[in-house]
Amino acid sequence: MILCIVFAIGVYDFFTIPPKAKAAAEEIEVMLRKNQEEANERRKQAREEARQREEDKPATLRDLYTDASQMNVVGVGDSVMLAALPQLYERFPNGYFDAVFGRTLYEGRNTVYELEQEDGFGDVVVYSLITNSYVEEADIEDIIAHSGGRPTFWITTFGVTNDSNAKLQNVLKRHSNAYLIDWETLAMEHIGEYILSDGLHPNEVGSRAYAELIRRTINNALLGPLPMWPNPVPMEK
Repeated sequence: MILCIVFAIGVYDFFTIPPKAKAAAEEIEVMLRKNQEEANERRKQAREEARQREEDKPATLRDLYTDASQMNVVGVGDSVMLAALPQLYERFPNGYFDAVFGRTLYEGRNTVYELEQEDGFGDVVVYSLITNSYVEEADIEDIIAHSGGRPTFWITTFGVTNDSNAKLQNVLKRHSNAYLIDWETLAMEHIGEYILSDGLHPNEVGSRAYAELIRRTINNALLGPLPMWPNPVPMEK
């Protein structure tokens, strides 16, 4: 009887989950787990370096940097950021990205509180936290208030149906030191080139574009505008 049930489940899965789709999902999961391990390994080292930079930092970011890729960019994010981890570290070698699969805004807020206690925010903070939960404007306000006075950059979500992007934009309008990184628009324009088969996470080319979009948004907001960029996005600095 047990063997019959197991066989029946296997048959059901075969017909309800196409083999190619299942294989693609498993490949994405393996990639995310690998990136998660790297994120965890970098955590302690990056925070120590951030504290040292904070002690040595001149009065303004313009005094220290000519390009955002040189900055100690700290990211707190979910699996979308996690998928792009190798490209983010390639683009921001002095940065630290605390990205976790399935992380909600509320779970990310706890990490923000920890960073606040440790003074581990670096030069700027990038948030990718509105993919996995419905959010309220007060929650976004709270994270901004606990971001150590650093410039905060918020990445719009792509591939989910909720009003989080609209709420995010409403909040950022009220803050002169908080900025929008419009990943949703860029991903929509290049969905066939940038997005994996799950319709949510960036592929390798999309991850390069994701990292470059962050760099350019920070540059334009804090250091000065950059020239137009090609598609697909190269990684040279």
